[in-house]
Amino acid sequence: MELQDCFNRNPSASLAKKAALSALALDAAKDITSERCIPRGANCSGKIIAKSDFVLCGLMEADAIFKSRRVKVNWKHSEGARMKKGAIVCTLTGNCRAILACERTTINYLMRMSGIATKSATAAKKYGSWKIAATRKISPGLTHSEKHAVQVGGCLTHRLDLSDGMLIKDNHIAAIMKVKKCGKEKAIYFAVKSFGKSSFVEIEISSVLQAIAAAWAGAKAILADNVTPAELKKIAKAARSINKRIIIEASGGITVENAGNYLRAGADFVSTSELTLDAPPANLSLEIE
Repeated sequence: MELQDCFNRNPSASLAKKAALSALALDAAKDITSERCIPRGANCSGKIIAKSDFVLCGLMEADAIFKSRRVKVNWKHSEGARMKKGAIVCTLTGNCRAILACERTTINYLMRMSGIATKSATAAKKYGSWKIAATRKISPGLTHSEKHAVQVGGCLTHRLDLSDGMLIKDNHIAAIMKVKKCGKEKAIYFAVKSFGKSSFVEIEISSVLQAIAAAWAGAKAILADNVTPAELKKIAKAARSINKRIIIEASGGITVENAGNYLRAGADFVSTSELTLDAPPANLSLEIE
């Protein structure tokens, strides 16, 4: 089973656009400044300019925002393009009030998603595509946009939500231990066995004994959380002695900088919140001409 098939879910473009339009509605329900000083029927043109170097992302949301206010957009580049400072991202024509109403929400999306895509592209260039995954530590309401940006940059999206894959976490195990009045290894074995043999189940572990219990129970993947590279090497060896095809993910305290230590220790891929939480935003501006 290919890694991409299991851990590279495709975000929903329709849900991303819906969230973007909701953001616009919150910000631009009433533009009291433009309504006073800009004539209702006045038309104008403008352009969005790159003010830094970055990987371009956020076009589908920006496009939906502009189209909702009948602003015509001519994109000069496609998503994933590497932008240089000073480049024109797009040109705009339409009602002047409409363009101004869309400005902040659109730029916010382009800044945020381009920043994540840039961070993800840096990680993919360093380790190769599909070796680094995002976590579910994301901005509330922006799941599909931020995960899409990760994918544009060449990294794995991992799960989009709780219905998108079976991942038994440490709190699931803690709850089972309490209900069943059993030890951790037995709880791990019970948790995995509660799913069908054909189910793709991943389970979080943190020791060799836990990895062995998970592999014997039939887990298709294990998530080694908060372990050192040396500990991961032992975990990988033990798990693969039982099932040589088991997928091993490492997470917890992992950054783009130290990810290679875990990949070399035996992880098939690593996951990090750095792609979404620590991505510096790109710098763009909209200028009326």
